[in-house]
Amino acid sequence: MKHTITVEGYAYKIRPVTLMDASFILEVRLEDKERNQYIHEIPNDQLMQEKWIEAYFTRKEDYYFVIENKITGEREGLIGIYDREGNKAEWGRWVIKQGSMGAVESVDLIYKAAFNRIGLEELFCRTVEENRSVIAFHESIHQKTRGRLENFFILNGRTYHAVEQYVDREYYYNQIQEELERKAYKIFVRNMRCAIGEFEFHHIGVATKELEREIFSYKILGYIREGSVFQDLEQGVKGQFLIGKGYGNCENFPRLELLENLPNCTTLEFYQKNHIHLYHVAFFVGNIEKAIEIFERSRAKVVSPLKESVYFKKRICFLALANSFLIELIER
Repeated sequence: MKHTITVEGYAYKIRPVTLMDASFILEVRLEDKERNQYIHEIPNDQLMQEKWIEAYFTRKEDYYFVIENKITGEREGLIGIYDREGNKAEWGRWVIKQGSMGAVESVDLIYKAAFNRIGLEELFCRTVEENRSVIAFHESIHQKTRGRLENFFILNGRTYHAVEQYVDREYYYNQIQEELERKAYKIFVRNMRCAIGEFEFHHIGVATKELEREIFSYKILGYIREGSVFQDLEQGVKGQFLIGKGYGNCENFPRLELLENLPNCTTLEFYQKNHIHLYHVAFFVGNIEKAIEIFERSRAKVVSPLKESVYFKKRICFLALANSFLIELIER
């Protein structure tokens, strides 16, 4: 079925299969014969695979996805939803490349596609009973088991029993969504550390009309100056960092960077006119070029390209996330 459903998670996303994915489908399905013994065999023929995809495009209620690594941009697997009956459907065609860490998040994303985008109430899967590792994985992510289906599969001339496991909408949202997202987040953090090294919060940028007047307002919260006022002629602003020492039980407030337009500059004009104080959030990164590449892959846009910062003496870059939220990356 030709569809436009794309669902993004932390480290992975699922997006529609296209004809351009024919060679990848062959690659991942033929990668490991032993591991893939419990799926239907396919010939190593790209033309036949392209014809299969074209036929798939004509089928209704059949959703076939590529699992894509958002950090590397590489394709790492396949997953699908099909055989819909009313408000239920089966998910499967699930194949992950060797070494991929996309298993948990790809399942979470297929649930989100089913329940958020397609409008299903239940998603079930049927696994060859002898495929113990997959059944155990499904149990580990708390899929419910409905029962055994006798002599359900015929693969390579042999008959197999199947185990049917399922998740419904209410159970997903109330019982397992949080845990799946937490597991996916841990994988994301690991992958990001490998890709860009350090990624550390540094400050929140605050747009002001009058720097010194604004500093007065933050004193009651326990903020004090960090360093002196600085000017950045290239960006058209002057600024002052504040750190929050707090008082009583209040400690370690986030660092603030108060910013004011230099004369005849309009960098902060939009924020000032609309009384928006939050300007950006800034992070130190180990590999700034790689970080920009990863953010752009997640639909962020560079709004101020790499340049040397007057304050940090390192390169910085500003990007707008897909929701227009502005972030600053600072080279460590």
